[in-house]
Amino acid sequence: MPREARRGGAADDAAPDRWPMLRGVSAAESLAIAQVTPYPLEADHPVTAHVLRLADELGALGHRVVVLAASRDAARVAETRRRLKADAAALLPDAGADPVVLAVGEALPAIPGVDRAPTLAVDAARTVDDALSQIAFDLVHVHEPFGPSVSSAALRHSRALNVGTFHLPAERFIAGMGAGASGGSGGGSDLLRKRSGRLLGRLDDRLATSAATAALVARSFPIGRGYAPRVPPPPYAGLAEDEAPDGVPVPDAATPAPATTDTGDAGAATAPSTAVATRRPVHVVLPLDEERAARRTAMRALRRLGTDLDWRATVVVADDDVVPVGAGNLGAHARDRVSFVPAHVLPEDADVVVLASTGTRPAPHILVEALQNGAVPVASRIDVHDELTDGGRRGPLFEPGDVDVLVQQLERLIERPEELARFRGAELEHPLTEPDWDAYTAWVVDRYDALLARRHDRDRFDPAVVARLRERPLIDVDLHMHTDHSGDCATPVEVLLDAARRQGLGAIAVTDHNEVSGAHEAAAKAAEYGVKIIIGEEVKTADQGEVIGLFIEERIPKGVTLQEAIADIRRQGGLVYVPHPFDRMHSVPDYEHMLDIVHEIDAVEVFNPRVAIASFNEEAARFAAKYRMVAGAGSDSHVAQGLGSVRLRMRDFDGPEEFLASLADAEIRTKSGTLVYVQALKFLETVATPAPARRLVRERRVRRATRG
Repeated sequence: MPREARRGGAADDAAPDRWPMLRGVSAAESLAIAQVTPYPLEADHPVTAHVLRLADELGALGHRVVVLAASRDAARVAETRRRLKADAAALLPDAGADPVVLAVGEALPAIPGVDRAPTLAVDAARTVDDALSQIAFDLVHVHEPFGPSVSSAALRHSRALNVGTFHLPAERFIAGMGAGASGGSGGGSDLLRKRSGRLLGRLDDRLATSAATAALVARSFPIGRGYAPRVPPPPYAGLAEDEAPDGVPVPDAATPAPATTDTGDAGAATAPSTAVATRRPVHVVLPLDEERAARRTAMRALRRLGTDLDWRATVVVADDDVVPVGAGNLGAHARDRVSFVPAHVLPEDADVVVLASTGTRPAPHILVEALQNGAVPVASRIDVHDELTDGGRRGPLFEPGDVDVLVQQLERLIERPEELARFRGAELEHPLTEPDWDAYTAWVVDRYDALLARRHDRDRFDPAVVARLRERPLIDVDLHMHTDHSGDCATPVEVLLDAARRQGLGAIAVTDHNEVSGAHEAAAKAAEYGVKIIIGEEVKTADQGEVIGLFIEERIPKGVTLQEAIADIRRQGGLVYVPHPFDRMHSVPDYEHMLDIVHEIDAVEVFNPRVAIASFNEEAARFAAKYRMVAGAGSDSHVAQGLGSVRLRMRDFDGPEEFLASLADAEIRTKSGTLVYVQALKFLETVATPAPARRLVRERRVRRATRG
């Protein structure tokens, strides 16, 4: 149907509303979505065709979609960079307009004989970063986010919620990410696997185009929330040739449909027929879009088909091959029956489609396309083929590489037309996919909605509280520090309070490790120093990092689970504050654990001056921003001299509700260059100084602090 009709416009006003949830959305509800494919636009890859069709469907629903695609066209890439430099924000289309396609470079090919992964061209990575940093996206949907590629670069640079779709169940992708090949035999691959796992960990939702693909990725990169599988229709499903987005191939309408006997059913023309073919030879198609071993198996079977049977064959040449594997060995009896055509889509009159992959590089999209066209797949028994054929119910299976059984299966279908009808009937009775993209797009949008619903509400604060805060004075606050009640700190409470007063801090949160006694002592003495105290505790969980409870009274024991710590904080009426969440030099909750508690987090520490690698703070800020969480900061000081290295400029507050509302509008002010200094002081105070001397030093520092 026309795009306007799919958008819910006037092109088909009289048409029944089959999918009311897919009506066009208003501009206010419209989402800015980036769809990212790693394959060059010029390659006609099925993943790119899927991305372009999904982008078109989302645009038809009223969303603003930009496609980031790899490209080999230098002029096209240069034009994209020029447009980004001129006005990147203007590239985001209006609600419901056609998607904008931005071409970037692609990964450089691997160097033969060099044991090193290929790299992404600098211009490609820079273009992706520019696009994602200058265009305000709500969602970034990356497809096949294996690296290095445009998709992995997008995942690395994204500042929005990330969705990933895994398409092909190919071991070579997983091996390229450092999994599957390590087996403990080499540290290099283990390191690569950890890095890859952290990168894929940035995905906030994970989809797969089959259960087999989901299982394969999950084995190497297990994620608690899992991978949601759903088989999409072919990219052209439900479209006429003139309605397809650029880059989405559509079957040639002039190709004759399968010849069948007349069943007398007037509705038979609207669906692939289950009737027995009687007017022409059985058409066998070999789409050579799999690995070389699969091509050899298919061609060997073709050469052995009986000459007394009524068949013809089409070999779909993949990857611009001039002479396919095995083509030169066709006997004279077969040459007149076999034709070779360039790769595009399957012929519409195909009766049987052969898929012989061993699992190295399968092409499940072709099997889906075959079923959609009414053809019967004859496929090797690998996980994805077993799934898509429903264990052989939609088409016969054979063991990978078993040419004898493949020939037997083909000859059985050629000799017995009723077998073709039986398999076609099974597909018609329980179709693998829908005839168009409405249901699949609705499912993707539902996944988007569920993810977006996890963002914190911008308007969650009581308007009366916000209005009251506007009348309060501004104060400087530090939300993370320690006293000598922490085992790794030698700063007395009095010294800490005196330092806070000298730094002009109006309030501080005392957050000792697994202890609240220091915070209570500070609260009892705070009036002498004119500093407000927030009683807190930095709790070390069993294996999920640390979490801070603010505005609590009772100690939470070390070693509880993250969920138990949060429950105890809530029981005490406190706030859940996550410190240095992505500093991998500390004990921190990983991305997966953070996703599990998004709805429980009140604030996230987005700047900690003790974090040695700046990107860890940047990742925390990115996480807080995309989930619309309140951002906090603290010195994490273990020595008095560290106070003031970061401070929050915010309205004065009374209690946790006012504090959180004030923190939401706070300004973070930082001072660089103190990390080495304060870490050296910490070492001198806690390790280098002998215990008897530490007691004397402590007494002297307390006397000095109390004198004011």
